[in-house]
Amino acid sequence: MSMKKDPLCLCLTVHADAAALDAIGDFCLGVFAAAVEQSADAPVLRVFLESSDDPAEIVTRLEEYCRELSAALAVAPPRIAWEFVPAEDWGSRWKEHFHPFALAPGLVIAPTWEKYAAQPGEKVIVMDPGMAFGTGHHASTGMAAALVLEAVSAGTKTVLDVGCGTGILAMAAALFGAERVLAIDNDPLAVAAARENAARNGLARGFEVSGDDIAILSGTFQLVVANIVHDVLLSLSENLRRLTAPAGALILSGILAGEQEASIVRHFAALGFSPRRQRRRDEWAALRLDKIR
Repeated sequence: MSMKKDPLCLCLTVHADAAALDAIGDFCLGVFAAAVEQSADAPVLRVFLESSDDPAEIVTRLEEYCRELSAALAVAPPRIAWEFVPAEDWGSRWKEHFHPFALAPGLVIAPTWEKYAAQPGEKVIVMDPGMAFGTGHHASTGMAAALVLEAVSAGTKTVLDVGCGTGILAMAAALFGAERVLAIDNDPLAVAAARENAARNGLARGFEVSGDDIAILSGTFQLVVANIVHDVLLSLSENLRRLTAPAGALILSGILAGEQEASIVRHFAALGFSPRRQRRRDEWAALRLDKIR
């Protein structure tokens, strides 16, 4: 008689600089649909995923993201170890950490598995992160969303979201009155998740999600949004400038406050942008830059 084996799940243990923990956890939750637990007394994450025949592929993808993040934050790369452990209800454990929350004043993010009744004056985005990065919990997303809502509430009608992830910022712009919104991402999983989230929230007319490269886009937008990281923002700067309409605005986030923030301001000033709004939360910054030439 054969013995039935207990199901296993893949457990990643990530030792990282405290400044990187939130971003790594959000990435694992969004990209891998993982359960993420943070140690109370050390900068360590435990990430639980459905058992994989090829854990090396998962670890490699996480290491690639962590290298980019560590370079952007100027911190040591995390140490990642993995093992198989007895499976608990991994598919729902990560959902325990995702409940309705206010992303920005007047805008609530609610997961698909919890009912939420909007309060007077609130708009709600119902979403499932799927396999894409971006539940909205990270400080950079909240700050960028607040700046987007300010711009759209003041009359901005056309919006481009570069590196849209799950589509949160693009959906926020559409819900608050933007008439034409284009969300792009080079990750097919992100494009699929953003399209599903847009459909779930009844966003169709004037709303498009695309996997097109930014370099082939044409036309201009009154508002261009990019919540990425410092070095990528610099590499995209010429295209971001080109796609921003005259007298339009750029909202840039995913930037560390201090040196990276100052670097962004200097770089885009040389391209004809002037800082108008600045937000900071924890070690992160978000900027609105107006195009003056």
